[in-house]
Amino acid sequence: MFRNLLPFFLVLIVSCSKDPALFQVNFDVNPKDGGSINLNSNTYFEGETLNIEANASKNYVFDNWSGDFYGTDSTAVININSDKNLVANFSKKRFEINISIEGKGSVSRKLIKSGVNNDFSHGSIVEILALADDGWTFVEWKGDVSNKITNPQHLTVSQTKNITAVFQENISGKNASKFLALGDSYTIGASVTVNERWPVQFLNELKLYTSAIDTLQIIATSGWRVDQLKNGMNNSNLEPPYGLISLLIGVNNQFQGQNANGFRPEFIEILEKSLKLVNNRKDRFFVISIPDWGASPFGSGFDRAKVSKEIDEFNSVLKEESEKRGVRYFNITDISRRALTDRTLIASDGLHPSGKMYKLWVDKMIPEISKINFE
Repeated sequence: MFRNLLPFFLVLIVSCSKDPALFQVNFDVNPKDGGSINLNSNTYFEGETLNIEANASKNYVFDNWSGDFYGTDSTAVININSDKNLVANFSKKRFEINISIEGKGSVSRKLIKSGVNNDFSHGSIVEILALADDGWTFVEWKGDVSNKITNPQHLTVSQTKNITAVFQENISGKNASKFLALGDSYTIGASVTVNERWPVQFLNELKLYTSAIDTLQIIATSGWRVDQLKNGMNNSNLEPPYGLISLLIGVNNQFQGQNANGFRPEFIEILEKSLKLVNNRKDRFFVISIPDWGASPFGSGFDRAKVSKEIDEFNSVLKEESEKRGVRYFNITDISRRALTDRTLIASDGLHPSGKMYKLWVDKMIPEISKINFE
């Protein structure tokens, strides 16, 4: 009898079993370009466990999950027991603009595009403006800026930036309007007229841009080495601070057989001594490279390749030590070498530059020097 009822009970058990519920899982990303979710399907059976991960796009970071699940970890484990609506929230990476001050002044920040307070999101554009205290002048930016002089300056934020605003005390006194040119025969202008000397041509050009520098003093003598220039300065009753100073020295050290290594400490001493005459205002000071006298007719009696090599070694010292101190360095040596094929660039003595060459030097220097704030 029971044997006959067995198929009936089997049919009854099968017909009473219940299929697991199927639920819908909907995901969204906020903002749309902020990132993505590793999701293979939108439907899951009740009781399933869903492991998900939010992946931020470039320049974004994951913030949190919202909707039917909340969490701040980019990975999440979801137990499926109902339909779910989940949102992965991202935000743009935020960076700081850290400002420090040298001297006396301040820096304002102005948001041009997106961002909050001192923390700025990726792509923000921020204007920084250096404001000098009374008696001080903004000189330059240092650090994570592309242009060290422009003020105000717009920064596009793509990383944390560390920036220093440099302010220096204003130059005042009887020589604040004086340009002091230090050097040797190149500065005194051997074999050219007074008006053809490069410092004279330079000052005449500079006056087209500013009235703050209006007089010239030259301390230079043909044949001077660094030590002789130093003595000449000591004997000149200098009265700093000066409004602007140039330094061109070293050719006679090279000509008389000194090597660049021996020249370096002497140059460092004269450089730092000269900087003090502008109150260490490096924006008011510049160094000029040594011309290559081997390119002159006089140089034909020497090993020109050897002369050029040594001049380059000396100029490397000038450039390195100038740049270490943030001082402008002008390379006019390439101009001097044009004399190999252009005799008009050499004065009547067959050695020193002509007024024409000096004019080319000035043309190279004035565009930079004219940007200085002399007020």
